[in-house]
Amino acid sequence: MEEARRKMNKAWETSVQYWDRRLAHCLRKPLKSGDLVLVYNKALETKWGNLFKHKWNGPYKIVKQVKNGPYVLAELDGTVLTRMFAANHVKRFYPRGESQAEEGEELTQEEQEEAEEEEEEEYEGLQEEGTEGEEEEEEGSTE
Repeated sequence: MEEARRKMNKAWETSVQYWDRRLAHCLRKPLKSGDLVLVYNKALETKWGNLFKHKWNGPYKIVKQVKNGPYVLAELDGTVLTRMFAANHVKRFYPRGESQAEEGEELTQEEQEEAEEEEEEEYEGLQEEGTEGEEEEEEGSTE
């Protein structure tokens, strides 16, 4: 029984390493110990009626990566999860309200204000485009 379990674990680890190597180009940046991540809930793929359920669970904190293979994760309170997760089932978590600037690269106050102004201008431009289309429809209906 123990031999079978050991062989299954070895096969699982080999499979995870294969897919991690094959999909390594999909990772935006390597995840480090301490990063917050979300984990894909694969169980929802096979169930009907779960179209609008949350497909990503978390956030969790990365404890370590096992030899370029799966990630060992922990709850935010420090409780380590019993199973490991392949790299293609893990994605970086960005907390709300925090800048999504590159790690180690802080935006200055001036750069932050410029970025916010650009976003507002884009938003206003989209709103104006939407109202122009409505005005044209109204003009067309009065003729």
